[in-house]
Amino acid sequence: MKRSGLATACLLLAVLLAGLARGEEPQAGPSGALARVQASGVLRVAIDATYPPMEYLENGQPVGFDVDLSRELARRLGVTAQFIVMDWDGILAGLTSGRYDIIVSSMNITPARQQQVDFVEYARMSQVFVTTRGRNIRTEEQLAGQRVAVQTNTTSQRWVQQLVQRGIAVQEIRPFPGATECFAAVQSGQADVIVIDEPVGLFFSRRDDTFVITGQALEPEPIGIAIDKREPELTAAIRGAFEDFQRGGGLKRLSEQWFGGELGQAVKPAGFWPFSRDVVLPRVLRGLAVTLQLTFGSGGLGVALGLLVALARISRRTAIRGVATLYITLFRGTPLLLQLLFIFFALPLMLGLRLGPMAAGLTALSLNAAAYIAEIFRAAIESIDKGQMEAARALGMSYELAMRRVILPQTFRRLIPPLVNELAALSKDTSLVMVIALPELLYETKQLAGTYLRPEVYAWAALGYLIIVVALSALAQRLERQLEARGT
Repeated sequence: MKRSGLATACLLLAVLLAGLARGEEPQAGPSGALARVQASGVLRVAIDATYPPMEYLENGQPVGFDVDLSRELARRLGVTAQFIVMDWDGILAGLTSGRYDIIVSSMNITPARQQQVDFVEYARMSQVFVTTRGRNIRTEEQLAGQRVAVQTNTTSQRWVQQLVQRGIAVQEIRPFPGATECFAAVQSGQADVIVIDEPVGLFFSRRDDTFVITGQALEPEPIGIAIDKREPELTAAIRGAFEDFQRGGGLKRLSEQWFGGELGQAVKPAGFWPFSRDVVLPRVLRGLAVTLQLTFGSGGLGVALGLLVALARISRRTAIRGVATLYITLFRGTPLLLQLLFIFFALPLMLGLRLGPMAAGLTALSLNAAAYIAEIFRAAIESIDKGQMEAARALGMSYELAMRRVILPQTFRRLIPPLVNELAALSKDTSLVMVIALPELLYETKQLAGTYLRPEVYAWAALGYLIIVVALSALAQRLERQLEARGT
């Protein structure tokens, strides 16, 4: 009995100690993106802010249904929402490369997208026909003979393309990068009808009574919050936060706020100058400052690197010439936009090198400009009479000294016109960085146009680019006069 009682006591003690040990084991916490969000206190949310009333910019700040929903979800996770405005074409690439945590931008849930990312469905939207008053386009058959405006890479575009394949003789499908451009095209007579999400059609038709919704194109389809497939814990947390918000009636209240009545659009100033002064110019000037930074920053780096590449291109060493030729061929033979997207999205995945939008923009523009500037330098150097080099070498100068003291000073004057042309083109190429959400001049213009269908927006942006080009031309003429006065 004693041995039995002792054994029983030992067994009970062992079970008790095991239970205590299990109770003391630390519970596994969240990992990956969810852990980073909780540690930083910030949920990074990507939006394409050209889609009112879902998401757009008002006075430079993101507003809309998706924006309010994102803030509510972040609050339920105990963090704050940080919005990153992205161009629609690159928005999924930014998610998979870790630029942000989720996308809340009225993204239709399609089988193709579900192969790339996970979704938390939060609404259903139908597609509608929007046209100007006096037109009667109510069915898909009535699209025959019409110029149809759609937003690029959307359900609307794919649906109209399928109609054409089925034999509906649409005159032309006109894809535009944003909803605003679609409405501007109809307003200016460049298109006849728009196929677009119903909330967006309601927004524009209520703010401008020349537009009217005439019919429904598609049955309601699901839209969802996109999350990287590699982050199941974050997906579960977002789904839980959304379900909590929905159960509490928050989703219904938010829908009534944005879709049940007036959609809260900004009031347009009546006159050209008040609208320009109060709304357009502050944003255009901010964008112009970024464009100037990109133009002169990448221009300066491009000139320095281009000179080195040009000297390598005419080097007497075969290996150095080969490297320079390969560099020029690579950067002149591929689109600048592709180079920009590669540096911003692909390098973090391939090499772990993550550059911010400004650094990525400067890098891509500088490397691309250097390839063209190198050829300008090479042509100018080779245009100098070969006797100049021979005379310098006959005086005992080394090749490098003769190049620095004799050849390069003579090439400078010949460089000015083509170099200014390249810098002028570079100032306009800076507009490509809007695809990585760098707020340069065209980016700011596009965001403004997402809220206001006014020609002043585009006029002021055009004037900004014109100022840059005219200033560069004036600088070139001044340099040429100075060189002439010196007899160079």
